[in-house]
Amino acid sequence: MPSSEPAPSFARALVLSGGGARASYQAGVLQYIAEVFPEAHFPILTGVSAGAINTAHLANHTGSFRQAADDLARHWYSISVDQVFEPESAMSLIRRILGKSVNRKHPSEAVLQAEEGQALLDTAPLRVFLEGILKPVEGELVGVAENIRQDRLKAACITATNYSTGQSVTWVQGSDIENWQRPNRVGIHTPLTVDHVMASTALPLLFPAVHVNNAWYGDGGIRLTAPLSPAVHLGATSIFVISTRYSRSRREADEPMVLGYPPAAQVMGLLMNAIFLDIQDQDANHMRLINDLVRRLPPQKRRGLRPIKLFILRPSVDLGRLAGKYELKLGGALGLLTRGLGTEQTQSPDWLSMLLFQEEYIDRVVQAGWEDARSQHHQIAQFFDDSVLTMVNGGEGT
Repeated sequence: MPSSEPAPSFARALVLSGGGARASYQAGVLQYIAEVFPEAHFPILTGVSAGAINTAHLANHTGSFRQAADDLARHWYSISVDQVFEPESAMSLIRRILGKSVNRKHPSEAVLQAEEGQALLDTAPLRVFLEGILKPVEGELVGVAENIRQDRLKAACITATNYSTGQSVTWVQGSDIENWQRPNRVGIHTPLTVDHVMASTALPLLFPAVHVNNAWYGDGGIRLTAPLSPAVHLGATSIFVISTRYSRSRREADEPMVLGYPPAAQVMGLLMNAIFLDIQDQDANHMRLINDLVRRLPPQKRRGLRPIKLFILRPSVDLGRLAGKYELKLGGALGLLTRGLGTEQTQSPDWLSMLLFQEEYIDRVVQAGWEDARSQHHQIAQFFDDSVLTMVNGGEGT
């Protein structure tokens, strides 16, 4: 999807996808880039779901890129399950469900309960964690404005889903930014806050919805049909994507993850990947196709369209399958739910890996990101070489 909008020369964008705990992979990649390419600069930052946390940190950090990347990795190394959520007790969940059934005759009470934002997990600890590392002033990420003022940042954006309208809403803070509107997705210029980050990371049903500007919002990956579009709208000439989705070989794709009837955990994992990760690959293929068509046109016939350099770095190991090697110690309603869904019956518990905020797993995933970036040093160097217009990603022209 080349852009027809005017853009500054070599405006690089960093696009960070979701994946829950798997987003720690992005910290490892960024730490390697900052170590080896200290002059690396991404004036455009976009993030969705757990990637919104990493985006907010980078956009809000007023130090060097190396300092921001090192701090991001340090925060991921220090995080634990109890800093992200508190699972509701099984009995509390049962009482609440029964209570709602009783209160169906009393709409006002039902509305009040809905406004409490109840879900299987209480993410109040995550808000405390984010406020501790982002240090907002009255909720606002003040470092973002400072970086824009210092011309270190052109724009940062975070995407969430409006549960009331079904629209994908991208909140953007930057200089010379105009709102945009496309079918089922809009871009709104506004100062970024902790609420925006919390909304983008609110996994449906598991995490409570977040109230922002008189509407309830949830995870940004639900309706974002064009994950690369915010970067394009903001004038990116090259886009660096850090995905958390492992690309299986044909042999691996044909290998069954379960034997017999699929447990609910396997089905949920497929749904999570389809909602949060698969669409990014489709959007990238769409961009490659249009890039190729634009390059075939003589400049005078392009009508302002321009190819966009695209590079996607993804895990060399299946982070979902890797999660199966670690035990997720959960009690309460979530522990009861995971056991009942048959998580142990699948070799790739993808949906569970999103909640695996445990030291051993996070350490391994961050290290995997660092190692994968090192193994693709040459491709990364090409990305930062503005004289190279065509990138290679896993053997595919981009």
